Amino acid sequence: MIIKITNYFYFLLVILLSSCNQLDAKKKSIIIPQLNTVSFDVVEKNFQIDKEIPTNVSYLLNTWFNEKVKINGIDGKVTFRITDYNEKISTNSDSKRIDISLKFSALIEKPLLSKKKFIEGEVKSYGEIEGSFSMNDFDDIIQKTQTDVILRLSRDLGSKI
Repeated sequence: MIIKITNYFYFLLVILLSSCNQLDAKKKSIIIPQLNTVSFDVVEKNFQIDKEIPTNVSYLLNTWFNEKVKINGIDGKVTFRITDYNEKISTNSDSKRIDISLKFSALIEKPLLSKKKFIEGEVKSYGEIEGSFSMNDFDDIIQKTQTDVILRLSRDLGSKI
């Protein structure tokens, strides 16, 4: 009886450890692209998301904002907001397509100079897969498209400053 309980315990332990490894592999599979660095001539930066977004996109946005949005001024603050995010999946007889759009705004305030600058924009990207494919293949297309929209965001914002 004790041997059966011990074997059962080891079996559960192996299942638990393998599921933890699968979660780590999923987190490691998030593609971190070479995002553009964006600099603001302010002292403080804030980041807001107005709408619920997928976990992968949230992670990419936070990584980009924390690592690639730089501040190098002596006065003011920038408030960067994600105002809208949409994903639309279309299915045809032998293909699937995902369309993603992301709207953003940035408010740059410099109280000492009594200046405000408002920037807004929208970036879009799409991904498509045809023929015979698995759901994991389509999940990869979704992730690559989400990554591409963040790349486009960093480029677009950098060009508007």
